[in-house]
Amino acid sequence: MLASVGAAGAVFLLGNGYGSRAFADQLSSTGTVAGGFVVNGRHLAFGTDPRRQMAVAGQLFNLNKYNAVPSGITVSVQYGTDPSYGSLAAAELRELVTHVPVWNGVPKGPVTASTTDLLNATQFYVHALLDCLEPGQTYHYRFVYSAGQQTGFTPDATFATAPDRAHLRPFTFTAYGDQGITGAPGTGLTLDNAESLQPESSSHVTDDYYDPTDPDYYDPTSKTAPADISPVAALVSQITKVRNPLNGTPTRFNLLAGDMCYANPSGNAVAIINPDGAGGTQPGDDNTPPPPAHSGGWDDFDPYVWTSYLSTIEPSSASTPWMFATGNHDVELFSAALDADATTTGYYGSIGYGGHAQRLDLPQNGPGKCPSVYSFTYGNVAVVSVDANDLSYEIQGLLGYSQGSQAAWLKQKLAEFRRDAAIDFIIVFYHHCAFSTCSSHSSDGGVRAALAPLFAQHQVDLAVQGHNHLYERTNPIRYDAASNFGSSSVQAVSVSPRDAAVVHPATDGTTYVVVGSGGRPRYTWGGPVESDRNFIAGVNTGATGNGSTVPGDQKAETGPYVSQLNFTDDYETIDWSQARYRDYAFIALDVVPAPAGGITTMTLRAINQQGVEFDRVVFSRKAGEGSRLTLG
Repeated sequence: MLASVGAAGAVFLLGNGYGSRAFADQLSSTGTVAGGFVVNGRHLAFGTDPRRQMAVAGQLFNLNKYNAVPSGITVSVQYGTDPSYGSLAAAELRELVTHVPVWNGVPKGPVTASTTDLLNATQFYVHALLDCLEPGQTYHYRFVYSAGQQTGFTPDATFATAPDRAHLRPFTFTAYGDQGITGAPGTGLTLDNAESLQPESSSHVTDDYYDPTDPDYYDPTSKTAPADISPVAALVSQITKVRNPLNGTPTRFNLLAGDMCYANPSGNAVAIINPDGAGGTQPGDDNTPPPPAHSGGWDDFDPYVWTSYLSTIEPSSASTPWMFATGNHDVELFSAALDADATTTGYYGSIGYGGHAQRLDLPQNGPGKCPSVYSFTYGNVAVVSVDANDLSYEIQGLLGYSQGSQAAWLKQKLAEFRRDAAIDFIIVFYHHCAFSTCSSHSSDGGVRAALAPLFAQHQVDLAVQGHNHLYERTNPIRYDAASNFGSSSVQAVSVSPRDAAVVHPATDGTTYVVVGSGGRPRYTWGGPVESDRNFIAGVNTGATGNGSTVPGDQKAETGPYVSQLNFTDDYETIDWSQARYRDYAFIALDVVPAPAGGITTMTLRAINQQGVEFDRVVFSRKAGEGSRLTLG
C-alpha cells in the first residue's frame, strides 16, 4: 500500500507547524509514505575505497510528529546497474537524542534540566554501505521502508563509482564551505511549536544576506519567495549543472570545507547551554555561569536545522558524494556540568562530533582520535580532510585535542601520496584559513604553523579553506617556517577564461583558496574597501582589490592579520592575495589525466550563484613524476 506525500502532505506539514512552504515542497518530492514516515535528506559519501564503496544515508522523518519513534519499521536499499536494481542491502537505523537545557529565566539563577525546560529532540537516520561495487560504473538505488502493510520508496537516484586508474577519463569535482541553514528566532510559543525548534521556519530554507538594494535581494518574510533565490539553494542548484568541459560528465564529488548547516550558530567551540527558543533568552554574564575565557560566550544549538539542511542539499547529495570537513560551527558539545543529561552527552561525545557520526558517513581511515580526518583518492587526485579545530589559535575550544596525532598522521599521509607515481595532484580541505586577507577572521597562526610546512614539503597543490565568507585565491606561496610567513613565488594572474593563470606546483608551491562563500553573511576585507562584485582579473588598482599586495599596520590594527596563541593579532603586509570576490560562489576543478611523462592538468573555475565564471587557474604537472621534484 502506497501513499504519496504530494500536495496533501505539504499542506499537512504546514498545518502542523513544520515551517515554510519551501520545506514542505521539498518533502513533497521525497517519495511515498509508510507508517507516517518518509526518508528524506538523502546524502552519499565515498567509503574508504571510492571505486568499490558508496555509503547512502537519509533521515527517517515522520510527517505527523517530529519526535515519533519508528517502531517496527524496516529500511533497506535496493541498488543495481539499472532501474530494476537486483541487489538489496539492509540499512542501519541510528538514533540521535538531544536534550538541550534551557535557561529558566531567573536572573543569576541556575540552568535547569527539568522536563519543561528541555528541548527534547529525537532524530533517526538510516545508513547503508554498498560494498563490492564495480569501478567506473553508474548505479541506481532507492530506499525501501516498510511498516506493517505499508511500504514506501524514495525516487530512483543514481551515483557513479570512481574509475580504476587504468581507465581514467577527464573528471570534475566541486568545493566550497560555510553553507548555513538557520531558522527564525523563537516566538515565545511552547517548545513543541516554537518556530526556531522546527525543521524549517518562516525564513524559508536559508537566511539571505543581500542588501535590500541588491538585485538578488528577496524579502525573507515573504511567503511566496522561491527557495532557489537563496544563496544556499542557488549554489546547490548550480553544482548540479556543472559539467566537465571535455566529456560533459557531472561533478563526481563535492567537498564541504566546514561549517555545514549552522545548527550551532554561535560557533565558539564551547559547551552548549541553550537554544534561542521558547522558555528563555540567550545566556548572558548576569544569568548563567561564566563561559570560558576568550570563548565569546556559550554556544547554542537547534538540532532540527539538520533536517532542513539535508533536505536542501538533497538535489545534489542524493546523486553526488558530499565529503565533509569540520568547522567551528560543527562543534556540537554538551556538558553534564551545564545540566545536559547523560544520554545527550553520550551521543555527542567529548569533542562534540558524535552527532555527525549519527547523521553522516565519513571514511574512517584517519587518526583514531579525529573522526572527521580522512583521505581518499579519485583517479590521479588525492584528497585529505583536515580538522582545523584541532589547530586553531583563534577559536581554541578544541585546540590540541588530538594530542599531535593528526599532524603526525598528515605528515605520513602526504608523504605517502607524493611517493605514489599514480597520484599527481594533492588537495587538502579544511576550515580555518592559513592564508587570507579577510577582515573577519583573516589568517590563523596555529593552522598556518601546522599545515604550511607540510604542504611545502610534500608539494600540496591546492588548499581549500572556508571560515571567511568570501572568495580569495592566493598566488602560489613559498613558506618560511622561522617567521610563519608566506610570500608569492609567481604572479598567477587570471585575465579571462581564455587567458587563465597557469601554475606549476612542483616548483611554484601551494595555492590557497578561500571559498567560504556558500551562503552565510558576506564578510569584507582587511585591505582597501571593496564593493560586492568587485573582481577585475589581473588588475591591481587598490579600490577594486585585485592584485597581490595588501598592506597591514600593527599600530593602526588594519589590514591582514594572523591570530596568535595568546589571543592577539599580528598584522602583516602580504604580497600573495591575487584574486578577491565578495559574493556567493563555489569552485569546480576539472582534471585531465595523462599517461606517465605526459602533462596532466587540473583547472580551477570559480563560479558565482548566477552560474558565471569569474576566476580560472590551471595547475600543471608532469604525470607520474611528482615525487622526483622538490621546491628547493
